[in-house]
Amino acid sequence: MKKNNAIRYKVIVRPGGGRDYPILIGNNIMSSLKNAVAGISTNCRVLLVSDKKVASFYLEDARKGIAGAGADIQTEVLPAGEKQKNFRTYAKLINRLAGMDDARDLIVAALGGGVVGDAAGFAAATYRRGIPLIQIPTTLLACVDSSVGGKTAIDLPEGKNLVGAFHQPRAVIVDLDTLATLPPRELRAGMAEVIKYGFIMDAKFTAKLEKRIDRLLGLDSTEMAAVVKRCCELKARVVKADERDTKGARAILNFGHTFAHAVETARGYTKYRHGEAVGVGMVCAAELSERAGMLDAGGAARVERLVDACGLPVKIDGAAPGELIDLMQRDKKTKGGKLRFVLLESIGSAKLVGDIPVRLVSAVLKKRCV
Repeated sequence: MKKNNAIRYKVIVRPGGGRDYPILIGNNIMSSLKNAVAGISTNCRVLLVSDKKVASFYLEDARKGIAGAGADIQTEVLPAGEKQKNFRTYAKLINRLAGMDDARDLIVAALGGGVVGDAAGFAAATYRRGIPLIQIPTTLLACVDSSVGGKTAIDLPEGKNLVGAFHQPRAVIVDLDTLATLPPRELRAGMAEVIKYGFIMDAKFTAKLEKRIDRLLGLDSTEMAAVVKRCCELKARVVKADERDTKGARAILNFGHTFAHAVETARGYTKYRHGEAVGVGMVCAAELSERAGMLDAGGAARVERLVDACGLPVKIDGAAPGELIDLMQRDKKTKGGKLRFVLLESIGSAKLVGDIPVRLVSAVLKKRCV
């Protein structure tokens, strides 16, 4: 991707009950961290959290950007991988913050993908009942989804994101140049969350993605900037309507995720990247939508084609239908012991549906599990 040293887009997130914050999208814009930090405090200490893979590329750039605000900076570099979203990591981050705590303000800056953003965000949400957080996503999935909206969490052996808190960032800095160092598999995984927005909220966006998916996977800078902007706009709209996921509006963002979280847990968070699990989860949810009589015939096939075009799995390897259904019973969207899923009414429209018969879910999984 060409370095243009420019902020291409600015999207404002307006949480229903919280402070507005900007998402800055552009190329080579780590220097924007100076203003992001200074806008919070001119006398602060910053804990910059990253993982080993990301830090080798971008830790110094982020540090320089933050240092421009005159902040005192400490770093915590974690091992990479979903398994780091645990209580040990949380305790490590909390202890670091406690050791830095003095008369100056404290800020957490999360440089990395969803794992770093979730774990560092949860530490920021809970230390002193909440300190400022800046998200600096470096994966496509984090750029369009996990860095925006304030959900932070760690995992338990029993399931993903079962311990967490809502904590909106004060700014999100999306430097598109960081996507250039993503392994192809990670880029494809991120595309799952991109296409999700079209399926649940914007049919025209889906049509554009179907035509331009090759350009996006080729990291066309102009196309990528526009797509990230649109995804962030759609996410911001949902966050404004339902910041804390209590009104039902935000639930649509979990399209495919009930299946995905069960798949991830069943395979110990090692077989599938999150986006890969979401990809096959959306295929399952679309088929379930048809079986439930909500989605017209052919809609599920269209979802499967776009998921497959992104290079994402459309089958579930190494997990049994019964095991996955048992894990779904523990999902946060399950209510009164009854399974609930985000299903499609059409391409571009989705809703949370309760009391789905287990036999329909089982039929989908028997077809998809190999």
